[in-house]
Amino acid sequence: MVSELFIENRSLPTISKSTKKTDNDGLSAIKCLCGEIILLVPNVEVMSKAIETHVAKHMQEVKDPKEAEAIAEHIRDDLIIQVLEKASKN
Repeated sequence: MVSELFIENRSLPTISKSTKKTDNDGLSAIKCLCGEIILLVPNVEVMSKAIETHVAKHMQEVKDPKEAEAIAEHIRDDLIIQVLEKASKN
C-alpha cells in the first residue's frame, strides 16, 4: 500500500481515516493513495461526484493552489484509472 505520494518532492497530505471497521467483501471499490476506500456505483455522474468529493478533501489540506491542483489531478487520474479498469473487467 502506498502511504505517501511525492509530487515535485512534496508529500501528499494525510487525510484522517475513520477507525470504523467495515466489511467490503463482495463490493466493488477503488482505493485512494491515502488508503480511503470509495465504493463503485453504476451511475457515472454519482461516481464522478464521489471522486471529486474525495479529491476536494485532499485539496483542502494544501495551501498553495498550484500544488493543490497538481495533487488533485494526480489523485483524480489514479481513481479514474481504477474505475475504468474495474469497469472493463465486468
